[in-house]
Amino acid sequence: MLESSRRVRAFEAAAATAAIGLAFLVNFYAGRYVHRLGARLPSLNEDLLLHALPRMDLTVLFVWGFAAFLVFAAAAALLTERGRIPYVLWMYALLISMRGMFIMLTPMGTPSGMFPIEDYTLFNMVGRYLTFKNDLFFSAHTSMPFLGFLIYRRGWVRIVFLAGSIAMGFCVLLSRLHYSIDVIGAYFITYAVVRIHQEIFEMRYAKWKKRWG
Repeated sequence: MLESSRRVRAFEAAAATAAIGLAFLVNFYAGRYVHRLGARLPSLNEDLLLHALPRMDLTVLFVWGFAAFLVFAAAAALLTERGRIPYVLWMYALLISMRGMFIMLTPMGTPSGMFPIEDYTLFNMVGRYLTFKNDLFFSAHTSMPFLGFLIYRRGWVRIVFLAGSIAMGFCVLLSRLHYSIDVIGAYFITYAVVRIHQEIFEMRYAKWKKRWG
């Protein structure tokens, strides 16, 4: 039984690692696709929320704030979710893959007045492989911290994730890096991803694990 449990845990870790790697690959090629296509598309100038909000350059938060989220998510997983790291990786892989599909299905021109982010060294070193112009619907900067709020279990960690998600939502809107639908839709789609996973995948996986674990 112990040996069987070890095999199950090893399989979980390997599958989650492969899934997150594949998800980033999907994100990269989807981002390149909409970057080329979206550059030829006009901006959508009838966003009521963007018209109501001031335009502010918060790109430093967009770049460095999201980097801080990634560090915090990894540290929180190691400290508070060590036994569930494969699950955390799998959920992020699912969300990133889902977003790759959505951005390819919804190519749009960038909002008018978008502040540039290419001047940041961190973006040029790493970020340009993760985020692209015109990868708009839905906002990863909003959805990824919100997913942390939904799936991590420690109370204070979840509060940090929720605050980060709200802050990132305002950041991308004020900096004109996303449309309002990209931010609002991120919350609904992220919640739907978690619920669908619970209703379909988790029940089937529990049966498999009971059989083999």
